[in-house]
Amino acid sequence: MKTLSNLSYGPHEERNLLDLYLPDVCDSPRPMVVCIHGGGWSGGDKLKYAWLERALTDMGFAAASVTYRFWPKWCWPAQLDDVQRAIRWLRRHATEYGIDPSRIGALGGSAGAHLASHLGLMETCDDSDPELAGFSSRVGCVVDCYGPVDLQAMMRSASAPIVEGLMGMPFCSASECAYRHASPLWRIGRFLPPFLIVHGTEDVGTSRGQVPLTISEDFAERLRGAGSDVSIVKLIGAPHGFSGNPESPHAQAMWKKAAMFFQQHLATNPG
Repeated sequence: MKTLSNLSYGPHEERNLLDLYLPDVCDSPRPMVVCIHGGGWSGGDKLKYAWLERALTDMGFAAASVTYRFWPKWCWPAQLDDVQRAIRWLRRHATEYGIDPSRIGALGGSAGAHLASHLGLMETCDDSDPELAGFSSRVGCVVDCYGPVDLQAMMRSASAPIVEGLMGMPFCSASECAYRHASPLWRIGRFLPPFLIVHGTEDVGTSRGQVPLTISEDFAERLRGAGSDVSIVKLIGAPHGFSGNPESPHAQAMWKKAAMFFQQHLATNPG
């Protein structure tokens, strides 16, 4: 495996960096998975998923992990703009790094899953950089690990203050449209990629930082009703945040499912 650290993909210094993990042998363009860490959109580290990225390169995939802007300095939609820019930057440099731009998927945990889900459901919001014009930010499949994909529903959980921080406005003074617009569940359209949703049964939203399991259940139901190829895995006894710990049996169970998912949806070249 070859690792390229702290590549700049945007103008916001340390908040716009990514690490690339590439197989030693790249005799043909490789599919890629972009991993997005959680942390309530206000913290976290791109090294959190280094174990997953190493596992992906062992399978012959390229992998990347990204930083993005945090609140309170930057509120929504700065975080989405950053991860969309990262995907577009990777596509622009795909030939240089041996990446197949038509086979890019995303995996995220918690806040990172919220962002990864957006990458699967909507096209670029900020298309102002002429260097990235013509490069799509959409990914071909998504692994959503306990993502807060419905910000309105999150306001009924102990994590409501985190969501209000992201949005930069109290829920009571915001328009209903603002919170919906920032929620993947409300951005489900006609062209849907495959989704794998993984959530623990002990993650119910009663403690700050948790995401209620019912949010993932509702998301899966909405995706399925709209025609998406979606699977939901409920891990018995798993708490919130397990995916960043490679020693966790819940993380290993998630990885087993995710590896099969990416193999199915990214490994075969559509051309």
